[in-house]
Amino acid sequence: MKSWILVLFAVGSVTIVDVVDNKVILLHHRRACLRQEGLSEDAFPTDEVHEIFTTMFQLESEQVPHETKCFLRCWLKRALIIGDHFTILKKRPGTDGICEGAARVAARGDECEFAFAYQKCDHSHAIHEFDY
Repeated sequence: MKSWILVLFAVGSVTIVDVVDNKVILLHHRRACLRQEGLSEDAFPTDEVHEIFTTMFQLESEQVPHETKCFLRCWLKRALIIGDHFTILKKRPGTDGICEGAARVAARGDECEFAFAYQKCDHSHAIHEFDY
């Protein structure tokens, strides 16, 4: 019985540490993208990045500031979902390229617009998780 309690305690500790580590990683990437895009820490009032993106994707493209779309572009590049020159790095099995093609058209040569249009169309990427 005592050994099970220790095992459960150890598993619980690992889970807590993993959640804390993920939050630290997300905050690191958030700050890096804010810095890269020349945005203030006050640009987004929350550290919960998924809330920022959820709100963003509920709006039409014209309603989302260009700087916010550039923040998303930085985020998707750091998550290795998109690359330079309108490339998709993480193609999901079964995707037919409709979102990628539509995003290229909507982007009109702007990577920030491309990132927004692509991610708004293709919700299969968990953009609040990083693969390391």
